[in-house]
Amino acid sequence: MKKILFVLIIPFFLSLSASRCEKECCDVPPCSDTPTLTGTWKLEAYQNLSTGIPETKPADADKDIIFTFKDNEKNGTIAGNTFVNTVQGSYELLEYCRIRVTSFGGTKVGEPAWSGRAWLISDTEYHYERKENRLTIHRNQGMEAMIFKKM
Repeated sequence: MKKILFVLIIPFFLSLSASRCEKECCDVPPCSDTPTLTGTWKLEAYQNLSTGIPETKPADADKDIIFTFKDNEKNGTIAGNTFVNTVQGSYELLEYCRIRVTSFGGTKVGEPAWSGRAWLISDTEYHYERKENRLTIHRNQGMEAMIFKKM
């Protein structure tokens, strides 16, 4: 009887500890309140994630960086402008709030430093967070974030 009880109790405790880990330590926090990036977004700042310091648009800049994302919750397109260039591209939405930019390009007029950093790199994955009217795209191995506000 003790052997049977032992055989039944051990799997029970193992299953409890495994489910506790899944619930307490392993869940990925929600990173998006919607399964799409669709919308028109204005770049508000770059943020150095190690210092937390945002770098906002230069005061003398008379234009905004605007990206319009349009997707079917799986594949999408990007269109928009930097300070001096028109840009376009395509992307795939992946699990765990990742986006793979499959193409990105545009006109080739020299960019001021701040807006030149807005170009996304083709065939690159980024992590994103989307909450209400804010979209954050993490880049440079997670060291920097592009922070957009929905228009």
